Amino acid sequence: LPSCRQFAEAMAEGAAADAVLSAVSWAAQTLRTWSLEGPPGNQRAAAGALAAELEAVAQAQRDAVTETDQLRGTADEAQRKAEVLDGAMQQARKELASRDELEARLAAKFAVAMAGRGAELLLRVRELEGEAAAADDRLAEATSEAALYRKQAAAREKELHELRRQHAALCLQVRESIPPVSVMCRIRPVESYKKASGDRTAIVADSQDMIVEDMGGRSRKFRMDRVLDGGVTQEDVFGVAAPWVESVNRGGSACVLAYGATGSGKTFTLQGDDGGPERATGLAHHALARLVGGPGGGPVRLSVVEVYCDQIRDLLGSQVDGAGPPTLQCTRRDMQGRMLLDCEEVEVDSFARAEEVLQRGYAARATDATLCNERSSRSHIVLTARSVASEGQLVLVDLAGSENVHRSGADDGGKLLTEAKAINKSLSALADVVEALAKRQGFVPYRNSRLTMLLEDVLNQAKILLLVHVSPFAADAMATGHSLQFAGRVRSVDFGAQMLRKDQEQRLKSEHQRSVEASRRLEAQVDQLRKELSDVQKEKREQKQQIAQLSEQAREQQRELSREKELRSRLEAAGRAVAAPGAQDARGARAAEPSVGQPAAQARAVPTTAPGLSATRRRMPTPPILHRGPRDASREPFVAPTP
Repeated sequence: LPSCRQFAEAMAEGAAADAVLSAVSWAAQTLRTWSLEGPPGNQRAAAGALAAELEAVAQAQRDAVTETDQLRGTADEAQRKAEVLDGAMQQARKELASRDELEARLAAKFAVAMAGRGAELLLRVRELEGEAAAADDRLAEATSEAALYRKQAAAREKELHELRRQHAALCLQVRESIPPVSVMCRIRPVESYKKASGDRTAIVADSQDMIVEDMGGRSRKFRMDRVLDGGVTQEDVFGVAAPWVESVNRGGSACVLAYGATGSGKTFTLQGDDGGPERATGLAHHALARLVGGPGGGPVRLSVVEVYCDQIRDLLGSQVDGAGPPTLQCTRRDMQGRMLLDCEEVEVDSFARAEEVLQRGYAARATDATLCNERSSRSHIVLTARSVASEGQLVLVDLAGSENVHRSGADDGGKLLTEAKAINKSLSALADVVEALAKRQGFVPYRNSRLTMLLEDVLNQAKILLLVHVSPFAADAMATGHSLQFAGRVRSVDFGAQMLRKDQEQRLKSEHQRSVEASRRLEAQVDQLRKELSDVQKEKREQKQQIAQLSEQAREQQRELSREKELRSRLEAAGRAVAAPGAQDARGARAAEPSVGQPAAQARAVPTTAPGLSATRRRMPTPPILHRGPRDASREPFVAPTP
């Protein structure tokens, strides 16, 4: 019995379960009954029942011990989990505190940056507003000035239109005042010859009169409309011929003939010298530039033909097998009896293209070396320029020089002699035509030569300018006298009309020059006003663009501030989300731990009712990581990306 009591007490102390205590109490009562009343009648059965009951109690005790051990292990595991959760909570609290501190620093930096940036932007916006106000004032002033300029420009345009009308009228008067025939003489410069410096000059000239002294000391006097001495330039020559060229842009017809002995400088006057150290453009280049690109100019149709050995050849036509330029027939005539040529015409609308055509035509001209000239022209060349807009016509005739076959070396026969005979014959035919016109004869022998047939229409309708070229040396006095004598015969054609119009021509020229200068000044002033108005409008557009850019920058800063506020609220929400599950897990762990003296049944019920004590740990949420990328702190505030 004592051993049973001790066993029961030990079991009661070890198990601490109601079922074990009740079984031990029942066994003790049974034994106490046996001690008072004696053993039962069937002792073996009673002892067996008591032993079975004790064995059941012992088995229950063992089961209780096993379950208690399991509960203690579970409690230890829960304690360890609670300690881990406490550590995690402490780490989370530290990270949250660090994050709060970082957020506070970032917020402070952002506030400082935004304050500085905002102040800077505000100051810049105020400056721009001031500049915009000043710009508006300037714009208003410029607008008023532009309105004034427009009024002035309109007035100037009106004046310019009036001046252009006057210019057109003056040009018409100048064209009408140009005499039918004008004769000018150009003396070749002495320094252009490759002769000894001791050669004596034989010409004494002033503005109109010329005295030529031959080798025998005899003097002859000639009178020209104008004398161009050796000091004039190519530009000066074009200046005196400009009225004839200008008349073409107004619908007139003009012809410039270069006449003189071989080697006197005719081709240089018309074509210039492309091979010299300084290029000297000729009269043809200046005239084409004025016709194409000058006032009233436009597209021009060009044709270049030559009269070679009494044959008309097209210098712009296609050459076949090196046979030279194609020969044209001059048997066709129109209803007015004018000769028609099937020569090639090239329409040009720029001076570069016109110059190319001119060089192409002169390159195909027949030339050869003689004793008088290294590159002597062996044909007469005729350049015709017809204005498409005004239908005016300019004819430039580079006549081959009359030559003495003994001096030129052509008397040996052959091609040079044939060419010299043809040249002299055609020039004689031209002189006959001029003489017939001067004497007002009823019959003019145009058909005696291909040259006069080609120039028939020009000599009858165009204003003629004859440029006579002479040599200054006494050795060439005979050829110079012949050239000036021919020029005098040409000048006698309609000479009375020249005398009547001389004063009017000078007056109209001066008025025309003044009107041209006034027109140029007005055009320059109008261009300057237009440029100033364009600059004002450009400045206004730039200021509007700058204001729009600054407004866009201000809106961008506002959007960045909104994103920063949103990021801060997200960070706070993430911190609260991290703290809340940790607190709940800690409370669940403390609730699952059994207290001292708690009944075993309640202890066994803990695993099924306590939350958060399962074998699988709850995963902690990953705290957000702030990434700070590369940036320019002086320009933009720091913006943390959304976690």
